[in-house]
Parts: sequence; C-alpha cells; structure tokens
Amino acid sequence: MLNVNTTLGALLLAGVTALSGAAQAQDFPPLPAAIKEAGKIRIGVKCDSPPFGASGPDGKPLGIEIEMARKIGTFAFGSEAGAELSCVTSEARIPSLNSGKLDLILATLGRTPARMDVIDYSDIYFWGSSNVLVPADSPVKTLADLSGKTVIVVKGATQIKWLEANIPGIEILQLNTTADGVQALKQGRADGFVGDGGLVYTLAGNYPETRVVEEGLDLGVNGIGLRKNEPELKAFVDAALDELRKDGFYERVIPEFVKEPAVAEVMKRGFLEAPPQL
Repeated sequence: MLNVNTTLGALLLAGVTALSGAAQAQDFPPLPAAIKEAGKIRIGVKCDSPPFGASGPDGKPLGIEIEMARKIGTFAFGSEAGAELSCVTSEARIPSLNSGKLDLILATLGRTPARMDVIDYSDIYFWGSSNVLVPADSPVKTLADLSGKTVIVVKGATQIKWLEANIPGIEILQLNTTADGVQALKQGRADGFVGDGGLVYTLAGNYPETRVVEEGLDLGVNGIGLRKNEPELKAFVDAALDELRKDGFYERVIPEFVKEPAVAEVMKRGFLEAPPQL
C-alpha cells in the first residue's frame, strides 16, 4: 500500500534539493549564453598528476582539481554532471582550449608570460614550488648536484626554462606523461624527474624505491585557463573559486588525496594563502 506521507516527504525533499541547486547556480555571475544553452561546461583536467588529477581504479578521474571541476559544474547547473571532464596532457591543454574543444583548463596550468599571450587566466587558485624525484640510492642531495645530469619533465611543463637557467649543463628529457617519466626514471634513463611539488611527493609515496630532493625550485602559480576575451566566463569562474575557499572545500578535499599530514598542510597553504611575491 502506498504511504502517502512518505511519498509526499520524498517529493518535497526532491523539490527542495532541486530548488537549492537552482538557487546555487543563480548566486553566481551569469554564464555565457553558449554554455548555458549547451547545458554543460567542458573542462580539461589532468589524469596523470596525483593528487591534482589521476585515473582511479574504475578509469574515472579523481583528485583535488577533479573535485574542483565537479563543483564548478554544480555551481553552473545545480549538479556535478554539469561539468563534462576530459583528460588532457600538458602539451595538449592550450591547443584543446583554443580549438574550442574545451571551455576551461583546470589541469595544473602554471601562469607564465608566454601562455598569457595566447590565453586568459582566472584568479590564482594555487601556488607552490616544484621538486625532483630521484632513485632512493641516488647521490643527488641538492639541486646543485644535478649539474651535468639528465632530468625528465613532461612535455609542455614550465620547469624547463628554470632548470636551463639555473643548473649548468643540465640535460632535459621530455616525455608525454607522468607515467612515462616514472618508468624512464626506474629504467635508469635519467637521474631525476621534475614536477609540481604535490605530484612529486605523491609519487614518492607510491614508489618506495624513490625519494624527493627536499630543495624546491621554480615557485609558480596556477590558474584556470580560458580563451581570450571571455569576461563573462572569467567572472563566473573567479566567483566559483572564491566560493570554494569560503566554503572550506580545500580543508575537506585535500586530506582525501594527500595522506601524509605534513604534505597535506603544505598543499593547504598553497590553495588557501596568498602566494608570495614572485
């Protein structure tokens, strides 16, 4: 027999949830008409850079930036399904955006003058240094020890310019993905792998035969990438980032993907505090 009170309660709850999602979307600056009409916002994410973005056991992306992208979908359309996520490599991020395949890049995208010539950025959402991953038995203890040695970076990475300017005689081996880089390091094809600090510390936790050179390099800032001259979308994205900080989002999400407490605290500072003067 149908329980009228239970059914009515469920309907009311569903209605309140729908209204809440709609109200949430309405609290933000308006979306561009094309995105609103499409009913989704297409976001490029990294799937090889934990804890920012990686492929989970089921093949679906997971990580801090993945959760950020899903929240943007919720802010835009009342449900995380409003964000259509696509994995992108470092090299393909900007071409995929400017060709119209994506609306946003939320994929460890460091802000550099060269990139700012071809795309626009949201407000800064993260800052931090990069680090070097080396074999556990490596003689490399400091960055100076890399002089004359070979390090791996992912194609399109920002660290190359810093390494060439600051470490004499360094050789750079560029590979397509983080997985390619770790495999090459384990095979002895290079002396180290260079990447964002959060990524490198996560890799060291996953691969006990490696360790991190504690000295950091190339302090940088990340923002969400947008095509040039899209002020409506930028206003929406900046408001979304502001809401994530005010809502305690990072304090909840970072520990899900960064299990080492000391590293998690460094990551929280990078997401929550203003960056130092660069």
